[in-house]
Parts: sequence; structure tokens; C-alpha cells
Amino acid sequence: MTSDTSTIRPDSDLRDLNVNAVIAAGMAADESARRTLFTAGAIAASLRLEELGIGPYPVRFLARYVRAAGRAEALALPEPLVGAEAVVLAHQWLTAASTVDAGLSGDRAFAQWLDMVAALIAIRRRAR
Repeated sequence: MTSDTSTIRPDSDLRDLNVNAVIAAGMAADESARRTLFTAGAIAASLRLEELGIGPYPVRFLARYVRAAGRAEALALPEPLVGAEAVVLAHQWLTAASTVDAGLSGDRAFAQWLDMVAALIAIRRRAR
């Protein structure tokens, strides 16, 4: 079994990924774009949050909130994550996720993505 290394991107490349665009495309439910959302997009988001000192728990909390109340209600939160820069990122990501009105399935998909981001942060912290 061989792996296709042409799709493997180092973290340094993912730091420049436009996460907002990846979220908007991934929420449109195109299979390829959704796969990118849950791979490169989640990694890039976790790297940005780690740089801001955000751990997995607040991201999991936001995921639960999105699952319970929806993307629109989460977007109305004044501070979905702690810290000015994290608030801006969370609002940008929630806005991008809301560009496609996918109803409850969209809320669930975005909450699942946030859970993935939180898991990646937790894994990286344990690996240190």
C-alpha cells in the first residue's frame, strides 16, 4: 500500500490556509470540499487557536452550543471563545459556516468540525 504524499501538507503551509473559504466551501456539502474542511481546514484552525492559547475545552463547549442552539445563535454570542483575537476568529468561522443554509444538518456538521478542531488541539498538547 502506497500513500500519495502530494496531498500531505506540512503545518507551516497550513498556517496560511484561508479557513473561512474552506468552511464556506465545505458547508456547501461537496464531498471533496467537505473532506478538505475536516482535514486541512481543521488542522489550520487548530494551529491558529493554539497560537492564541485556546485549549480544546472552550472549542468543545462552542461545538455543544452550536449543536444545541445553532450557528445563528452561536454567531450572536458576544464572546464565543475567550480573547479578542479568538472572538474574531470564531465569528469569522461562524459567519462562513452560515453562508449555506443547511438547517440542522449544517449545524451538526459545523459542530462536528469544531469537535475535530478541539480533538486536534488536545492531541497536539498530549504529544508535547
